[in-house]
Amino acid sequence: METSMAIDNRPNADELWAGIGGHFDSLGQIVDEFIDNCISNFAGNNTMTRNIIISLVEIAINGDVRVAIEDSGTGIKKLNEAFTLGSCAAAESPLNEHGFGLKHALASANPGNDSWVIYTRTQEDIEAGQFKKIEAPYKIENYTAKLCQDEKWPGKLNGTGTIIQFTCKKEMYKTIARGIKGGMSNFKSIADVLCEDIGYIYAGVIEENKASITLDIVDVNGDHISRAVGAVKPDWEDYLKPGSGSEDVDLGEGKVTIEYQFGKINEKQQREAFDNTTARKYYKRNMSSSGVEIRINGRVLCNNLFKEIWGIEKHNSYNYLLVVVNLKSAEREVLPKTRTSKNGLREGDERLENLYHWIRSNMNIPVKDVSLADHETDLFEELCARMNQYNPDPNKVIKTEQYAFTSTGNLKDKVRIDLYCKTSYGVTIYEGKKEITTSKDVYQLRMYWDGLVYDGIKPDKGILIATEHPDSVKSLVSIVNSMFDANGDKYNFEMRTWQDEGIIIQK
Repeated sequence: METSMAIDNRPNADELWAGIGGHFDSLGQIVDEFIDNCISNFAGNNTMTRNIIISLVEIAINGDVRVAIEDSGTGIKKLNEAFTLGSCAAAESPLNEHGFGLKHALASANPGNDSWVIYTRTQEDIEAGQFKKIEAPYKIENYTAKLCQDEKWPGKLNGTGTIIQFTCKKEMYKTIARGIKGGMSNFKSIADVLCEDIGYIYAGVIEENKASITLDIVDVNGDHISRAVGAVKPDWEDYLKPGSGSEDVDLGEGKVTIEYQFGKINEKQQREAFDNTTARKYYKRNMSSSGVEIRINGRVLCNNLFKEIWGIEKHNSYNYLLVVVNLKSAEREVLPKTRTSKNGLREGDERLENLYHWIRSNMNIPVKDVSLADHETDLFEELCARMNQYNPDPNKVIKTEQYAFTSTGNLKDKVRIDLYCKTSYGVTIYEGKKEITTSKDVYQLRMYWDGLVYDGIKPDKGILIATEHPDSVKSLVSIVNSMFDANGDKYNFEMRTWQDEGIIIQK
């Protein structure tokens, strides 16, 4: 006989709060989650006024920061659903995908569950002369919102809307500037970075006037700065096939519009995240800001993609490349799934894999720009690949992993030759520099030669290669070419440039 017993699986509110916190890597990502809710409300209700104010106030006592995100939306109409974990019943656009964002962001911003408050008012609230206040601590049962009547609205904007306010530790505030070269701890400077981050994440939203975002900054001395956040955009040098355009594509669950730009970004560029401030982080033509950037309705979801799409590692030779794709649709089901914290897309999702396939169909594999290589090793790899591709000799041996002095019996004696080329015409060895050779490079080439002779291999030619050879090097090469090796043969050194080999290095 079977019987049943009840299981009480109601979570403890404090333990739940601690468990759902930590989904975000920085305060910037937390603020982005709240901005997403504002933009989603604008889009879902077709509001005419679309203002967002992000306030940062430095607290004198301990350096902590009071943060507030205020919008001019319609207010939260479904409080029950908005504060229920996993409920999407209050969703107003594809940005409300999971039903966890608001709660996760609050728990990450205020782990102590003791210093956050939300004010909201709908049109009905205004007509009733009231607004609603929901505050810490978060509860599972007996949770209430306060109806504040005949009280002054605590926000900067008139009309309907929502304010999310919390206090974060100064250590959390500093996570905004994590990764900035040289570090950063100044309150205002970190606020500048946040301004740039927001301008980058929401560039498409800002450009299409789907939201106007302002940063309101007050430091410990009471100095006040207000900044309108501008769109941080790439400075295109040129477009690459297929260029710039849009296409309707079915990613598996229905068509989405893909706006795309395939191109090269300028090496030195200045984009303004706000007045008179050069962007520090984005579109800098380096390994951390190149590759593929994916947006959904103008909002960045992931960037700097290489291996995920083409199976290749990031490299300086690809620093010129930027591919921006923006997926546009009001239907959540047709878009790739995002991670809960919206700091990426979910690998393995059919729609994302189909998007990757679409990108590859337009750019099978990126072409290296060896002029961006930061070391001659990369240039020799490119030269080796070209020689192997175009030399018809079936018995050729062309590689960058040939060693000299291997017959000494001591592994520490062997030295790697920059490039070794054995064909029916003989053995040619290379030593080189990306830019300018020195006398030391001549002796390095001679050491390769002598090492091969010691190993019983007869070299026929030595090539010294660089962008430029000074007169002192030319004179030394002439002297060495008048000398004899251990076999009694004259050294045979030549000087060439990378351009001679078809490799153009831009200065």
